[in-house]
Parts: sequence; C-alpha cells; structure tokens
Amino acid sequence: MKTLWKWMAILSIASGFLSAQLVAQQGTPVRRTMIRGVVRDAITHMPLQHVLITLDRETSGTVAQTETDTLGKFVFDGPGESIFVVRLKPPGYEERSQRVDLQTNATDYVSFELKPTGKQAESAVASGLDTLSINDAAAPEKARKECEKGHELFVDRKDPAAGIEHLQKAVKIYDKYERAYVLMGMAYIELGKDGDARSALEKVISLDPKSEAGNITLGMLLNHQKDFAGAEKYLLRGVELNPDAPQARYELGKSYWAQGRWQDAEPQVQRALELKPDMAEAHVLMGNVALKKGDREKAVAEFKEYLRLQPNGPMASAAQQMIAKIGQQSH
Repeated sequence: MKTLWKWMAILSIASGFLSAQLVAQQGTPVRRTMIRGVVRDAITHMPLQHVLITLDRETSGTVAQTETDTLGKFVFDGPGESIFVVRLKPPGYEERSQRVDLQTNATDYVSFELKPTGKQAESAVASGLDTLSINDAAAPEKARKECEKGHELFVDRKDPAAGIEHLQKAVKIYDKYERAYVLMGMAYIELGKDGDARSALEKVISLDPKSEAGNITLGMLLNHQKDFAGAEKYLLRGVELNPDAPQARYELGKSYWAQGRWQDAEPQVQRALELKPDMAEAHVLMGNVALKKGDREKAVAEFKEYLRLQPNGPMASAAQQMIAKIGQQSH
C-alpha cells in the first residue's frame, strides 16, 4: 500500500510539472478584464438608470460607452489591460470621473454617489431620505452608530457587503430603523441580491407607506424583475408622493407600456419629458407610443432626439433601424 501511495505522489508531481511546461509552451494566457460599477443619487441613494458612462483609455481617448440599467449598474466587459478613466455627467448632476488600473488587477468595481444640482437637488432633498422620520428619530444611539458605520462602508468605502453587516446590527437593535432598511436595500441591489433588497424595501414601506425612496426604488426593482403589475402599485404611490419626480414618471410609463397599456403610458412619459427633456430613454418610449397612435412623424422625431442626446447609447441601433423602417413604409 505504501508503494501505491508513493507512485501516486510521483505521478501527481509529474503531472503538475508537465502542466507547467505546457502553459510555458503556450505562453501566458490572456486575462479577461472587466469594469463593473453602480451610480446612485448621493442624497436619496436611489439608483440612477440610463446614465451614459464613457470609458477612456488614459492616454488615447474614448474606447467604449454604455448606460446604467434599471438598478443603476453598468459593466465594461473586456476593455483590455490598460489604465482607464470612467467618466459620467448626467443632466442635473455633478460631473464625475474615476481612474481604473487594469494592468495590476484584471477586474475592478467603481461606485458613484452623484450630488444633484439646481432643481434636481431641491427635489432630492425634498424626497426626505435625509429627513428623520418619526421612527428614525426614536432610534437609540447604538443603532445610529451602526447605521452610520454601515453607510460609511457602503457609500464611502464602496463595500456593500461590509456595510450590510452593520446595517443588520442596526435593525437588530432597533427594528423600525427606516434609513437602515433603505440603505440595506440599496446595498443588496448592488450585490445582485434582488430578493433580499425587495424584503428590505418592503419593510421600509410597512413602517412608512409614504416613504418616497422606498416606493420608487421598490418600483424600479420590480420593473427590473419584470413584475410590471407589482411595480405599478409602488410607482403610483411614488408619483403621488412626488409628482415632479421624472424617474418615477418614466418608470410608471414603462410599467404601463409593458402591460400593453400605451394610453396610460403616454401621459406619464410626457410628464417625465416635461420635467426632464434630456431623458433620452423616455424619447424612445414616447416614439413607440407615437407609433401605436399612427403618428409616424412624431415617432421619427422622438427617435432622432434620442440619437441626438445619446448617439452611442445602447438603444441607438434600434432607434436607427426604426427610423429606416418608418422611412421605407412611407414610400
């Protein structure tokens, strides 16, 4: 038996040696590079969707563009091994950029908390996340310290997993801590744990049905999960709480559209564009609504406006194809 184990050990070493030789002969494998990230409002911490993200190589300019999804996330897959700069300047928010070194590490994660400017700032402050609710005002000091630590780790240090640990401690000490649940929901969204995020946001709403951040964010999450009927319920409440929130109006329009209710979608998208004319994705939805109404001229104008605002956006190809198709049908 000892002889058998001896030969197995020798064969294992030999196998490892041959594998090492084979790798050496084939050369160093090409690393898969990736940049992932998320964009949120710095005041409400709600995700900002359809934000145009530009990726520049530090020495040679733009190499790619993408948009954030419903949950404020974005990804650049396979940009190469270089030093990059991730840039964004959404309308109504400050301009931001972050340097990413993919020469040292193959992947990196970046997080942006954007401060709103002008009227957008007034609207965000009015949303009330930074205003203590009656429940939050009653939180004991120990719970507050855990919540602030969770906020620091999640928002400032870009570590949602570590932040959640402290936020969970905060709600264990005080189970009516709305702010902690909102932050926890955002952190779970960032980690891709949609079920846990939904539970946290539903807890917020059970504590305060008038939580704007809770209702709108949960509606956005349900839209992302394609639970459009469920999203409608919370987005309607969000619009009631803040009629001038363009993101809530657009999301509600999306919910209606996905349910085949384009007549209900139209006024919501129209209002979103009145509040935020440069919301590129809303122009695409409005173009689709115009087609349902048989107004080809307006549809073309809306698709062209999207292309003007975001010529390299994720819906640019589809918009160009629709314009060409409508042109062919008109002849």
